[in-house]
Amino acid sequence: MKAFSPFALILLLGSLTVAQVKITTTSLPEGTVRKPYSATIETKGGQMPFKWSSVGLPAGLKLTPSRNTRSATLTGNPTRRSTHQFDISVEGRGGHMSTVDYTLTIQGGGGKSHHVGLTWQAGAQDIVGYNIYRSTTSGTGYSPLNSSPLSTNSFTDSHVDNGNTYYYVTTEVNNEGQESGYSAQVAAVIP
Repeated sequence: MKAFSPFALILLLGSLTVAQVKITTTSLPEGTVRKPYSATIETKGGQMPFKWSSVGLPAGLKLTPSRNTRSATLTGNPTRRSTHQFDISVEGRGGHMSTVDYTLTIQGGGGKSHHVGLTWQAGAQDIVGYNIYRSTTSGTGYSPLNSSPLSTNSFTDSHVDNGNTYYYVTTEVNNEGQESGYSAQVAAVIP
């Protein structure tokens, strides 16, 4: 049996390596609520066809590979204002994969500006303030809107987007800094 020379073995191994695919698009342009969005994700290296996948895309957007799969386009109409983090991955032949974690900012849509005025019944005498919480999902996921307890029983939320529904609850804070449970929820539909 004839043995390969070290030089021939290096050449043989070198011909077996496949260039790995790499996503070259590192950032995405901002979008606007309910406005058409389009951004292309480019690659280099690797052997096609590629398989594209995504995890956690913003609502209203989808990822579509190009005909030759060398790139993919993120398109759609974003449905809400947010700063959204998600992953896009591409896999080349041989299982080589590249993944990029993107942050996409979706700005509020133009049009008529709205605000939500909230009032509630004042609490007991030992109440020193109120906290306001908001969610876009009924009954869960509330986030605080004020950084310190409000001294009055009213609040105006001027950071709302057209076409969304917001759910609000309040809590009371006593003179010892203890916070009550949530009040009954109220909803505001923004046209």
